[in-house]
Amino acid sequence: MNGRGLLRSAVAAVLIVSGVPAAVLGRPGTAAAETVTRTVLSDDFDGAAGSTPDDGRWLIESGRRGARLDGQGHLSVAGLLRSKATFAQASGRVEARIRMWRSGGAWRALGVLDAGGALPAGRVEVLGDDQVDGDDFHTYAIDWTRTTMTWTVDGRQVLRFTPETPGQAFGLALNTTSGGDRRGGAWMQLDSVRVTVPVTVTPPPAPAWKAYTTYQAGQFVKFKGATYRVKEPHTALPGWQPDRVPGVFQKI
Repeated sequence: MNGRGLLRSAVAAVLIVSGVPAAVLGRPGTAAAETVTRTVLSDDFDGAAGSTPDDGRWLIESGRRGARLDGQGHLSVAGLLRSKATFAQASGRVEARIRMWRSGGAWRALGVLDAGGALPAGRVEVLGDDQVDGDDFHTYAIDWTRTTMTWTVDGRQVLRFTPETPGQAFGLALNTTSGGDRRGGAWMQLDSVRVTVPVTVTPPPAPAWKAYTTYQAGQFVKFKGATYRVKEPHTALPGWQPDRVPGVFQKI
C-alpha cells in the first residue's frame, strides 16, 4: 500500500472510532444540519380593554379579575399568572417585558414551577442586585440548560438556580408577591412574554438550481456544491445564481 493509501486508511479508522461514518462526512452534496431558534410561546397581550388573557396560554390563579388587558398591548396583573404549557427542552430562553414597583425578587416577578405547579427544589445563588423601578418596562430573562437556570434583568445576571432534578419540565409563574405600586397595592404590567428553544434542522436533499424555475420560500437548492435556502418566493432568471443574490438565497 502506498503512502496515500495508508493516509486514507488512517482517516477512515479515526472516523469509525469517533462514531461518525466516513461515508456520511464525505458524501458529496450532503446538506449540513443547522441550529435555528423556534418560538414555543409568544404573547404580546393584544386585545380589548378589560378582557382576560388567552386562556389557551394562561391560568389566572387569583380569579379572572386578577389579570386584565388594557387595550394598549399590556396585561395588568394583581396576583398570580401561570403558563399552561410546560417546557422540557434541554435548553432555551424565557424573556418577559415587565413593569413593576419592587426592590428585588426577579425569581418572583418571573418564576418557574415544576410540572405539578410547585416550586422546584434546588440551590439558589444570588449573582447581583436586581432592584428596578416602575417608571418603565424592564427585560427579565431566564436562560436554561439541563442543569442550571440563570436570571438576568436588563442584561445583568442576578440569579442562578440549580435544580435537584436536572432536565425536569417547568412552567412559568408571573406574580406580584415581591412588591407593589406607589399606592401600596400589588401590581404589575406585562408587555410581552416569549419562550424560544434551539432546534436542529437537517435540510432535505436539494435539487440543482436552474434558471426559469419558480421557487418558494423555504425550499432548498444546490449550486456549486453548496446548499441554499430560498428566502423569498421568485422565478429564477439568468444571473440570479444563489451566490449572487444573498437577499433571495441563504447559504447553509
